[in-house]
Amino acid sequence: MKNTRTLQLIVVTCSVILFVLLFIANKKPVKKAEDIAEKTTTQVVDIKVYVDALISAMSDKDKKEYEALDKKAIDTTGINAVVEFFNIKKLPVASCFYYQKKAEKINSAKVWCDAGNRYFYSVGFIKDKNQAQSLYQSAMFCYNKSLSIQPNYSQAKIQLASCYVEGSTDPMKGIGMLKEVELADSTNIQVQMVLGAFAVKSGQFDKAEVRYQKVLKINPEYLEAYLFLADIYEKKGEKTKTIETLEKYVALTPDKEIREQIKKYIQQLKSNV
Repeated sequence: MKNTRTLQLIVVTCSVILFVLLFIANKKPVKKAEDIAEKTTTQVVDIKVYVDALISAMSDKDKKEYEALDKKAIDTTGINAVVEFFNIKKLPVASCFYYQKKAEKINSAKVWCDAGNRYFYSVGFIKDKNQAQSLYQSAMFCYNKSLSIQPNYSQAKIQLASCYVEGSTDPMKGIGMLKEVELADSTNIQVQMVLGAFAVKSGQFDKAEVRYQKVLKINPEYLEAYLFLADIYEKKGEKTKTIETLEKYVALTPDKEIREQIKKYIQQLKSNV
């Protein structure tokens, strides 16, 4: 039976994290490529080494296509073509590597932040902890580049803080950074959502509930908050609140497919009340 966490993932992948959507159908790189990359080192894996391993493991046909595209990757149009190639092949790390090249060309705070987001969200598709660590480091590099151009770019600050919490030995530094953003702007929805997610991970459901309720006070139509709030209620065994929260989501979402899936789950919950 699907739970609200599953429904969260459906909505997030369908309407929020477009980059993740590119790879949701296949979370693993080609097995052979993964094996090669994992054998390169027992320490943090160099991104370029990993990408080279992925490329070497491709079929001859794919290699020829990649090589032809790579020769033209001298401007953003050419780089975009390589990024799209790796998207289609479901090789997110290689896509990230080339997107970073795009950031180097454009050198704007937004594109550097986008590059960081690609590395950050790719962690979910990597089994090897050493490789995950290198993705966090690459993400942090990109976010720091973004902030060097635009020091008050809150999205980059929040994502950099998330890297510290998720992928460093100093998670409290990340929490401190998030608190700084919140102190400067208590109505920042992104920071409230991130702090809520971290509260859930640490089992502090009441604190997470407060965060998500605050988001909905700021913006009653912020759809994802309803799903995360419903997940908390379900974890706490509060089925009536879970149903009520999901029904509010159904009343607001314009996505017919997701709406129907959640309606079915609501019916399952009601039959078990």
